[in-house]
Amino acid sequence: MNPYADLHIHTTISDGLYTPSEIVGMAHTLGLSVIAITDHDAVEGVAEARQAAEGTPLQVIAGVEISASLDDTECHVLGYFVEDLDDTLQLQLRRFRSARLERVHTMLARLSALGKELSWERVRSLAGEGSIGRPHIARAMVEAGYVADVRQAFERYLGSGKAAYVPRLKVTPVEALQMIRAAGGLPVLAHPWELQALVPGLASEGLVGLEAYYGSYNEIATGFLCDLAREHGLICTGGSDFHGTPVMPNNTLGSGLLPRECVQALFARHAQRPDA
Repeated sequence: MNPYADLHIHTTISDGLYTPSEIVGMAHTLGLSVIAITDHDAVEGVAEARQAAEGTPLQVIAGVEISASLDDTECHVLGYFVEDLDDTLQLQLRRFRSARLERVHTMLARLSALGKELSWERVRSLAGEGSIGRPHIARAMVEAGYVADVRQAFERYLGSGKAAYVPRLKVTPVEALQMIRAAGGLPVLAHPWELQALVPGLASEGLVGLEAYYGSYNEIATGFLCDLAREHGLICTGGSDFHGTPVMPNNTLGSGLLPRECVQALFARHAQRPDA
């Protein structure tokens, strides 16, 4: 089965290694028909991706990924077909990105206390124009010789519960749904295997889909999640969660093999919105 769509992709605008234009070129080479740019707390990469895809058969969906938390349970909500120039959405996402900067400064201070001094300027330069985050700190640690690779940086220092870890500013899952819907988008629960208990409540609050076809899920997990989606009237979506980083080796661009009918169902739901 050839890949058809990948609806979960990160670029250099957040914590991916490839620019939106590079992602479009890679997707075209793979023969993908539809992609969604879903950067963390940012939508600035959408315009570049759309421009790069002009004149090709590739369709680019405007997306975003918002981190949320409920009773110490972290989850991510994907928003598809968001109005990427919406002023309110842009303001909310800028607030999240500002909190990211504070988080990185705190993590660098914790690493310094552990004898792992890093330059803020170098970490910032590794992020380029995109949202700065843990992957950029990890890459700086590799350069400095503190760890062998990015994976080790997360396992020893930057992962949840590790010595330099700092929690991220988050909204509740329902607030994330509301943000996405207010921006004209369709909210979908990302990589939901360990979040099944949240599904009934979120479905009643306006959740549209479940990311059942995820880059590292096997057929059994996908089948179970598709059944769960149908039980609650949700669309099955999917994507690779591609970052291009070695910390996620199984999440390659185009993995997930999302069936065409799932993409069509998502487009159909988008067409049903009141302002369509």
